[in-house]
Amino acid sequence: MGECFVSRLGPANGEPFAALDDPDDGVVYLRPGPDTPLDQLRFVSLDCETTGQSPHRLVELGAVTFTLTGHSSSFETLVHCTDRINPYARRLHGITGASLAGAPPADLVLTRFRRFAAGAVLIEHSADAFDTRLIGRTSGEDFDADNIDTSRLAGKLWDLRDTIGLERLCAELGVTHRQPHHALADAEATAACFLELVVRGRERFGWTTLGDLLADGQPPVRPPASANAVQRRRPRLPAPGPSAPGAVALEAGGDDPAAAARPRRRRGRRRRGRDGIPHVNGNGGGESSAAPPAPAGD
Repeated sequence: MGECFVSRLGPANGEPFAALDDPDDGVVYLRPGPDTPLDQLRFVSLDCETTGQSPHRLVELGAVTFTLTGHSSSFETLVHCTDRINPYARRLHGITGASLAGAPPADLVLTRFRRFAAGAVLIEHSADAFDTRLIGRTSGEDFDADNIDTSRLAGKLWDLRDTIGLERLCAELGVTHRQPHHALADAEATAACFLELVVRGRERFGWTTLGDLLADGQPPVRPPASANAVQRRRPRLPAPGPSAPGAVALEAGGDDPAAAARPRRRRGRRRRGRDGIPHVNGNGGGESSAAPPAPAGD
């Protein structure tokens, strides 16, 4: 593992670039309220590349910080990971296990990224906030920030039923995307699309505050992980024994003691007539002792 950021693309236009060892400026950035005008907000557009299989592991993080007037700085690094990278994901983003050998570990990267994004509104092209949820799960702490999804803003503007992909959105808005499936390039493209969408949304819907954007572009809020993990299970009954007749009663016939006293019929046994002779089938032949053939397809 390395102790410096490992970039694949680098700055697009010579803008300042974050480094792992940047000193803390000591400024405390507060989360903006929903009434904050858009012109006063600072945004951070981000994108993650992953191993491509569950559980997803972070292998690259890219981000840009910007305002409505322009791009301020960039953040890009590969992230050390020893998990297997899915072949399909590897073909998309081009990241191999060997290329991650000298990259910094996730905890150092995300500690620096939290300072980079402090007090900003997070912008991502993900209808379920995949990128910020991945960062929160990796670091073990949810982000204290609002999220805006550019695919939801596009859906609001164009009344779309399906989620539009980032490359398609760039083509529709005339945004240059310098390298798809590279975290920094995807973050740059997402930021540029966001600015174009805000211009159109201001004209059509009168977006003026953060609350306006949240109303039309916020991904759905997910319950805590512990709530998602709750599973409903049938209560397990104690094994019946000579000292626990109640267990037999519950299993055989609920709360009815008489039902518990009746012997249970075992499934699969042939019923016999009163004379002990097996019942015959409809064609007059005797019942076969062999099990009937299973239906086709079972």
